[in-house]
Amino acid sequence: MSPLQRLTGALLLGLTACAPARDAGPSDADVKRAVDSLIAVAMDAASKADAEGVLSIADPQFSIISGDVLLEGRDTAVAEFRKSYSLITSQHQDVEQSKLVRLGPDVALYMAVGEGTYTDKHGVVSDPVGLGLTVVFVREGGQWHARHAHQSHVQ
Repeated sequence: MSPLQRLTGALLLGLTACAPARDAGPSDADVKRAVDSLIAVAMDAASKADAEGVLSIADPQFSIISGDVLLEGRDTAVAEFRKSYSLITSQHQDVEQSKLVRLGPDVALYMAVGEGTYTDKHGVVSDPVGLGLTVVFVREGGQWHARHAHQSHVQ
């Protein structure tokens, strides 16, 4: 190897060592733990018919599609959830299958299917309803938040 080749190699090695590290983001396991924790918060709040608690996992730009309704903004969604929850005392949901897909270092897609019931103000428990949920989670400032959700149910 010539002195010029050695010098060039040393310079490249030195430049590589000085280059800023690329942030690959959190590990898949870290993302799964963070998302599972947020889903648990939302499900616990839903069991108490607590609209604010359910949407505490959402950022201000949150949107949701449920049936043929599109709600834009967390505050709008909270107001509509309050109306729905005013008719019930609780919900019960069982997740039968879920999957988390990383779309990038700071974006993850959560999908779940399951079954749920609700209890109305008179104590009547509904028949089970099939549920489908897709949530886009975004990490900003080191925190994960729901940005968009799509919810469906089958009677």
